[in-house]
Amino acid sequence: MVEKLIEINSKEYQISTKIYLPEENVQLKEMIIACHGFAGDKESSAIKMLAEEMIKNGIGVICFDFPGHGESNADGSKLTIDNCMQDINTVENYIKQEYDNLPISIFATSFGAYIALINIARNNKKYKNIILRSPAIRMANIYRYNLLREPEEEYKNRGYTKLGFERELIIPYSFMQELDNNDIFTMYKNMIIPKIDIIQGDKDDVAPINDTKEFVSLNPQKIKLYIIEGADHRMKGEGELDKAINYSKEIILGKEG
Repeated sequence: MVEKLIEINSKEYQISTKIYLPEENVQLKEMIIACHGFAGDKESSAIKMLAEEMIKNGIGVICFDFPGHGESNADGSKLTIDNCMQDINTVENYIKQEYDNLPISIFATSFGAYIALINIARNNKKYKNIILRSPAIRMANIYRYNLLREPEEEYKNRGYTKLGFERELIIPYSFMQELDNNDIFTMYKNMIIPKIDIIQGDKDDVAPINDTKEFVSLNPQKIKLYIIEGADHRMKGEGELDKAINYSKEIILGKEG
């Protein structure tokens, strides 16, 4: 497996990007854009596991850090829905320029899945496959009730809050307002929904599985849910992440049941 670290120029900052490619003597058939979750980064273990499987089949994976995450040189003030969508689209354009318009799929986790869904709805994006792992369908609720570490009134009065794990994020209150104004159900209620595959644990402790089931009910013919019994949001139990990656591989290779 070949790993390349590059910086892709965006409008106001550079996107820290990692590309997983097969060896040079293997013909590249497809590229997958992989999006990490909130407070995660491009070094996600799920993304690396996916890449290890995909390169065996001549498929590359490209991942990147959202603003304020990982090695991004943009701070938390740049963490907006528009900038996150712009990052996906900038990476997509890079693939089209560098890899001769190969088919593109998307694999997105949690917050990344939320951003991908908004981007698909707003910009009528077309992908070979759309795979969402533990999607944050109601991201505003998750942010407000699961991620925020202080009363919302204090957050609002100060104008920012501090979040994050490996990297501390200073996030303006306007970010929460953006989440409130970008509801997935409102966007998808009256649109033509593309084929979407979702992988989630029935014990998800961050993104409620019932929110996902409600989303699936918008169009059960187009949205397929694969449930991993006993798995939580991060799928850290024995064999759980393997199941998620194996199912993703089957979708991408066209072998799912």
